[in-house]
Amino acid sequence: QRSLVKASENERLRMTVLEVTKKAFVGALNDDDFVRDLMASIVSALVQASKEEELTSSLLEVMTTAVSQALADEAFVQEIRGAVKSTLQDGDLYKAGARGVFAAAFGQGSVNKREG
Repeated sequence: QRSLVKASENERLRMTVLEVTKKAFVGALNDDDFVRDLMASIVSALVQASKEEELTSSLLEVMTTAVSQALADEAFVQEIRGAVKSTLQDGDLYKAGARGVFAAAFGQGSVNKREG
């Protein structure tokens, strides 16, 4: 345990670990299979979590408060409007996002059947 604390104080080691971690994340996000599996896992976890009434109620309360506060912030609302407008203008990005959500929710085979 002491050697771990000592190693964490080494700036060069921390920077190296950070760089390796960044490269690993970038590599993983460029792997279509990984991203598809990740999205499927996230959707599955959300479905399971949504079945828990207490959790769902708590999340709904937190989200309601957060959205209400965010919508009261005019600068935030303007940023969101700009981002949505910009995203929707890029049809390919919108289609790719929709395909990704659809694939995560219904499996890759459903997307391929619809495209054919």
